[in-house]
Amino acid sequence: MNIWIFNHYAQGPEIPGGTRHYDLAKALLKKGHNVTIFAAGFHYTLMQETVDYQGKDYLIDEKDGVQFVWVKTCPYQVNNWKRMLNILSYAWKLNFLIPRLGLAKPDLIIGSTVHPFAPLIATRFAKKYKRPFVFEI
Repeated sequence: MNIWIFNHYAQGPEIPGGTRHYDLAKALLKKGHNVTIFAAGFHYTLMQETVDYQGKDYLIDEKDGVQFVWVKTCPYQVNNWKRMLNILSYAWKLNFLIPRLGLAKPDLIIGSTVHPFAPLIATRFAKKYKRPFVFEI
Protein backbone atom coordinates (compact mmCIF):
# COMPACT_ATOMS: atom_id res chain seq x y z
CA MET A 1 0.00 0.00 0.00
CA ASN A 2 1.16 3.54 -0.73
CA ILE A 3 0.24 5.80 2.21
CA TRP A 4 0.40 9.59 2.41
CA ILE A 5 0.44 11.35 5.80
CA PHE A 6 -0.24 15.09 6.08
CA ASN A 7 1.10 16.69 9.24
CA HIS A 8 2.50 20.20 9.14
CA TYR A 9 4.73 19.62 12.17
CA ALA A 10 5.89 16.04 11.50
CA GLN A 11 9.62 15.50 11.89
CA GLY A 12 12.29 12.88 11.89
CA PRO A 13 14.26 11.64 14.90
CA GLU A 14 17.11 14.17 14.58
CA ILE A 15 15.04 17.19 15.67
CA PRO A 16 13.60 17.70 19.18
CA GLY A 17 9.87 17.18 19.52
CA GLY A 18 7.19 14.65 18.68
CA THR A 19 7.95 11.96 16.13
CA ARG A 20 4.70 9.97 16.20
CA HIS A 21 4.11 10.21 12.44
CA TYR A 22 7.67 9.16 11.67
CA ASP A 23 7.27 6.27 14.16
CA LEU A 24 3.93 5.30 12.60
CA ALA A 25 5.53 5.40 9.14
CA LYS A 26 8.39 3.15 10.26
CA ALA A 27 5.89 0.63 11.68
CA LEU A 28 3.96 0.71 8.40
CA LEU A 29 7.20 0.18 6.47
CA LYS A 30 7.83 -2.99 8.49
CA LYS A 31 4.43 -4.23 7.31
CA GLY A 32 5.49 -3.67 3.68
CA HIS A 33 3.84 -0.31 2.99
CA ASN A 34 5.40 2.78 1.38
CA VAL A 35 4.88 6.00 3.32
CA THR A 36 5.27 9.65 2.36
CA ILE A 37 4.93 12.37 5.00
CA PHE A 38 4.14 15.93 3.91
CA ALA A 39 5.55 18.36 6.47
CA ALA A 40 7.05 21.84 6.79
CA GLY A 41 10.75 22.32 7.45
CA PHE A 42 10.13 25.38 9.64
CA HIS A 43 10.28 24.07 13.21
CA TYR A 44 7.50 25.48 15.41
CA THR A 45 9.51 25.62 18.67
CA LEU A 46 12.98 26.33 17.32
CA MET A 47 11.45 29.12 15.17
CA GLN A 48 13.82 28.34 12.32
CA GLU A 49 14.17 26.33 9.14
CA THR A 50 15.55 22.84 9.67
CA VAL A 51 15.70 21.94 5.98
CA ASP A 52 18.04 23.19 3.26
CA TYR A 53 15.70 23.58 0.30
CA GLN A 54 18.61 24.14 -2.10
CA GLY A 55 16.89 27.12 -3.74
CA LYS A 56 13.51 25.37 -4.24
CA ASP A 57 10.21 25.65 -2.38
CA TYR A 58 10.30 21.98 -1.35
CA LEU A 59 12.69 19.10 -0.71
CA ILE A 60 12.15 15.36 -0.98
CA ASP A 61 14.17 13.54 1.64
CA GLU A 62 14.32 10.04 3.08
CA LYS A 63 14.86 9.05 6.69
CA ASP A 64 15.20 5.32 7.41
CA GLY A 65 12.98 4.46 4.43
CA VAL A 66 10.31 7.06 5.24
CA GLN A 67 9.93 9.60 2.46
CA PHE A 68 9.43 13.20 3.56
CA VAL A 69 8.22 15.98 1.31
CA TRP A 70 9.31 19.14 3.09
CA VAL A 71 7.44 22.25 2.00
CA LYS A 72 8.88 25.69 2.61
CA THR A 73 6.44 27.77 4.61
CA CYS A 74 6.42 31.38 5.76
CA PRO A 75 8.63 31.86 8.85
CA TYR A 76 7.50 33.51 12.07
CA GLN A 77 9.05 34.44 15.41
CA VAL A 78 6.04 34.91 17.69
CA ASN A 79 2.57 33.41 17.84
CA ASN A 80 0.78 36.11 15.85
CA TRP A 81 -0.72 36.52 12.37
CA LYS A 82 2.55 35.30 10.82
CA ARG A 83 1.99 31.89 12.40
CA MET A 84 -1.40 31.76 10.69
CA LEU A 85 0.35 32.67 7.43
CA ASN A 86 2.76 29.78 8.07
CA ILE A 87 -0.15 27.40 8.59
CA LEU A 88 -2.01 28.59 5.50
CA SER A 89 1.13 28.48 3.35
CA TYR A 90 1.57 24.78 4.20
CA ALA A 91 -1.80 23.80 2.73
CA TRP A 92 -1.74 26.35 -0.09
CA LYS A 93 1.68 25.29 -1.36
CA LEU A 94 0.92 21.57 -1.14
CA ASN A 95 -2.22 22.15 -3.18
CA PHE A 96 -0.03 23.15 -6.15
CA LEU A 97 3.15 21.24 -5.33
CA ILE A 98 1.85 17.67 -5.12
CA PRO A 99 0.58 17.49 -8.72
CA ARG A 100 4.03 18.67 -9.94
CA LEU A 101 5.97 16.00 -8.03
CA GLY A 102 4.85 12.98 -10.03
CA LEU A 103 4.50 10.81 -6.93
CA ALA A 104 2.83 7.42 -7.12
CA LYS A 105 -0.85 7.83 -6.30
CA PRO A 106 -1.74 6.92 -2.74
CA ASP A 107 -3.92 4.00 -1.68
CA LEU A 108 -4.72 5.69 1.64
CA ILE A 109 -4.40 9.27 2.90
CA ILE A 110 -4.07 10.28 6.56
CA GLY A 111 -4.70 13.86 7.68
CA SER A 112 -3.52 14.89 11.14
CA THR A 113 -5.24 17.58 13.21
CA VAL A 114 -2.30 19.68 14.28
CA HIS A 115 -4.40 22.43 12.70
CA PRO A 116 -7.51 22.17 10.52
CA PHE A 117 -5.74 22.85 7.21
CA ALA A 118 -3.62 19.66 7.26
CA PRO A 119 -6.64 17.32 7.21
CA LEU A 120 -8.42 19.72 4.85
CA ILE A 121 -5.70 19.44 2.19
CA ALA A 122 -5.48 15.70 2.85
CA THR A 123 -9.24 15.40 2.25
CA ARG A 124 -8.88 17.32 -0.99
CA PHE A 125 -6.33 14.84 -2.33
CA ALA A 126 -8.33 11.85 -1.07
CA LYS A 127 -11.30 13.10 -3.09
CA LYS A 128 -9.15 13.92 -6.12
CA TYR A 129 -7.61 10.44 -6.22
CA LYS A 130 -10.79 8.71 -4.96
CA ARG A 131 -8.91 7.10 -2.08
CA PRO A 132 -9.89 6.41 1.54
CA PHE A 133 -9.20 9.17 4.05
CA VAL A 134 -8.32 8.66 7.73
CA PHE A 135 -8.78 11.61 10.06
CA GLU A 136 -6.06 11.26 12.72
CA ILE A 137 -6.66 13.08 15.98
